[in-house]
Amino acid sequence: MDMTRFPTGVLCERARSWAALAPDGELSELERHLLDSHLVRCAACSRFSVEVAAIALELRHADLQPLPHLVSVPMWRRRQRFARIRTVGAAAAVALMALGIASRGPIAPTEHKPLKLPQITDFSDNVQGEDAQFRSLRHAGILDASRSPRHLPI
Repeated sequence: MDMTRFPTGVLCERARSWAALAPDGELSELERHLLDSHLVRCAACSRFSVEVAAIALELRHADLQPLPHLVSVPMWRRRQRFARIRTVGAAAAVALMALGIASRGPIAPTEHKPLKLPQITDFSDNVQGEDAQFRSLRHAGILDASRSPRHLPI
């Protein structure tokens, strides 16, 4: 199967990718529908799909071949040396931090600046008096009783 004779557009590349997954049943319903609609329009991708399906079928029906020697997959392990280096580095960093904090010592009274808090004004001193004034205005009919004092225009 020569790959150079097939179109190289994005749609064709995606269709060829799906065509390679189709013989194994790896496509979703949407992908299968999109592949089928593309294969109707594109003869080159349709040829590719048929060739891939034929190769997959041939491989499935072929006899298994024994390997001449065993295949071993290496296990990647972290070396203990690097683990020790990280541990020693972390311990050194903690020791340096502790040394820096300890060398600073306590803050002298001359260095201590008093914290100045902002002043807060309390406007709730005469709440009962204001309520009494609003009640008297409502009673006199000057103030609408359905509107609360919070909704008065300024």
